[in-house]
Amino acid sequence: MKTLDLHVAVSGFGGLNNPHPGTPVARALRLGWRGPIEIHALGYESLMTGAWMPGVADRLHVVPSLADGDEATFERLLEIHRQHRLDAVIPCLDLELPVYARLAERLARAGIKTLVPSAEAVYATAKLRLPRFAHENDILTPKTIHVLDMGDVALHAEQFGFPLMIKGTVTGAKRVTNVDQACAEAKSLNARWGGGVLLQDALAGEEFVVGAVIAGSGSCLGLVCMRKLGVNPDGKGVFGSVVDDPEIVREAESILGKLAWRGPLELEFIRPPGAKRLHLLEINCRFPSWIMLSHFAGCNLPVVLLREVLEPGARRSPPPKPGTMFVRNVRETAVPMDRVTRLERFATEDGVPPLRRRNRPGVNGAIRVAVTGVGTFDVINPGLGAATALRGASEVGRIYGLGYGSFDSGLYRGDVFDAVFRLPQEDDAGALLDRLRAIHKDAPFDVILPCMDGELSRFLDIRPDLEGLGVRTLLPSREALDGRAKPNLFTGDMRRDWGAFEIPETRRVRSEEDVERAVHGLGLPVVVKGPVSECIAAHDAGEAIAAWFQLREKGCDEALVQPLITGDDFAVAAVCGRDHEPGAMLTVKKLLKCDRGSTWAAVNAPQPALEAAFADFLRDLGWCGPTEGEFIRDETRERFYLIEVNPRFTAWISFSAALGLNHPLRAVCLALDRPCPPPTAQSEMVFMRSCEELPVSARDFAAIAKKGFLRHG
Repeated sequence: MKTLDLHVAVSGFGGLNNPHPGTPVARALRLGWRGPIEIHALGYESLMTGAWMPGVADRLHVVPSLADGDEATFERLLEIHRQHRLDAVIPCLDLELPVYARLAERLARAGIKTLVPSAEAVYATAKLRLPRFAHENDILTPKTIHVLDMGDVALHAEQFGFPLMIKGTVTGAKRVTNVDQACAEAKSLNARWGGGVLLQDALAGEEFVVGAVIAGSGSCLGLVCMRKLGVNPDGKGVFGSVVDDPEIVREAESILGKLAWRGPLELEFIRPPGAKRLHLLEINCRFPSWIMLSHFAGCNLPVVLLREVLEPGARRSPPPKPGTMFVRNVRETAVPMDRVTRLERFATEDGVPPLRRRNRPGVNGAIRVAVTGVGTFDVINPGLGAATALRGASEVGRIYGLGYGSFDSGLYRGDVFDAVFRLPQEDDAGALLDRLRAIHKDAPFDVILPCMDGELSRFLDIRPDLEGLGVRTLLPSREALDGRAKPNLFTGDMRRDWGAFEIPETRRVRSEEDVERAVHGLGLPVVVKGPVSECIAAHDAGEAIAAWFQLREKGCDEALVQPLITGDDFAVAAVCGRDHEPGAMLTVKKLLKCDRGSTWAAVNAPQPALEAAFADFLRDLGWCGPTEGEFIRDETRERFYLIEVNPRFTAWISFSAALGLNHPLRAVCLALDRPCPPPTAQSEMVFMRSCEELPVSARDFAAIAKKGFLRHG
């Protein structure tokens, strides 16, 4: 690779569905720095998914764990510096800041510049110290206490009242509504981070986040205030807008003046209804994960920081453009296994170059396809992966995205969809048909691929009407759809030994007493599952009961209790024709899963016996259309257990196209009764998923929100 003028190391490329800031920082530098720049991604394992995103990093480096001590980190940075030259390093993780604060002077003497706060400033803003800092400086903050003994959580939670926030000492926060949930979440967070947990009043109101860069002299070089417009179930802002609010700016600058800070910083606020003053929720001593918004708004804060690192004394950046919006999306790629292996073995590997620009959407083949399930708001819907796979198929021309809300990130993906349309959210097959008729009149399509579980029943109701419009589908029968539903799958006729896999013993529960009996009968640990979604592990009866209450609050009248099976996770994807024959089956071994169970890294791992047994299962079920079987291989018995059958594409289905199988294209061909293209040879690849922020114009947002459609290109 050609030597470039500027070499910058950036850390923090993981985090999965709660992304670390390193990926957006690297993207902002790549897009905003004037002049050649080479970006080196630093991570603690080879599966730092954000660093493998095409065009993000020029080189990837594995660095020692922080537990190995400051000296190990310092020596590894020097080693990279000797091989590639590092002009600057930007640490992007909270736990790294104390280490880099202690190493800053030594790194500077070696020629590696950085701008980080002092160790004392980092300590003063830690979660455990925040209430005291706020009290000493007359800053409003929610009532917070630190609980060290997990046995005391219930008492303190009752005294606080509900709802309540349970926070880890480093990161992580969960909103709970009863004592059992509070105890279960506290135990989980304490097991992960140690040091107890924080209990905090769960205030309601508008949430704002401020990102800033402070010079070594203490002056503010740039500041962006973002209002959270869309917040996912974990409380993370996934859709936001720049706001021009003098009160927030004054409050932020007042706090910055009391911190003796230098480097990047994030301040989280909430403004309760009817209140004039803001409450400070958190101080994070690094860039926020939404920092690409600063680039979209015209005041790229990572670039501002890098200028100050290299030449102190930079002028303040221009103010951000109010109203600039972003939506959080996911990006998926397939990386050759040997690349990942080289990073594991040698601790350094070249990054993935940017993808070559494809033909403009809609100019390839003749088949026109509509795809639903294009959001990533709370879970990653499969429609984005299906559309991405179809976009690369020469047989497919126009692709239309169908979403249910203005915050569905796929609606703003002009690289994938020719046009997008909003569907009605109500559970009414008639309203859905009316909307699809209107869309088809405006933008005719030949095939529609429903990609969400809850839609399938409505699409079965309207299938004859769609066929009357000339729209083909590939849907299961209602009997098959009901047969794979969890209550029937785990407690009905399908629960038998299928040779290569088994279906675990299961108890249906409808009350707290049922849960206690199930735990007594099955032993511990167990998992408590909702009839449609959600799976919560429980290691004692109290956790199992808490899981039941959690599911009941989400509207579940019953739940399923199963033994907790530990081992490697596998999934088998298939597409069955109307003859119920599955073809081109694809098995993956999951390498990374987020806390919601979604797959963020996987490798293709053919399992002929398992695939043959699952094919028998699908024939017996009489299945038609795409499906996914999720399995766990018990680590003791080396036996596969079927834990779920999804009646649609899996969310990682874009991987099938990278492997030469292209399940979405196969589904389109089967729907049209056309021959399916033969699969090509599979190679060893690793599926990687990472988050990215997309710019959203006010015009496009208004088109989706008010008119219900948007044309791209």
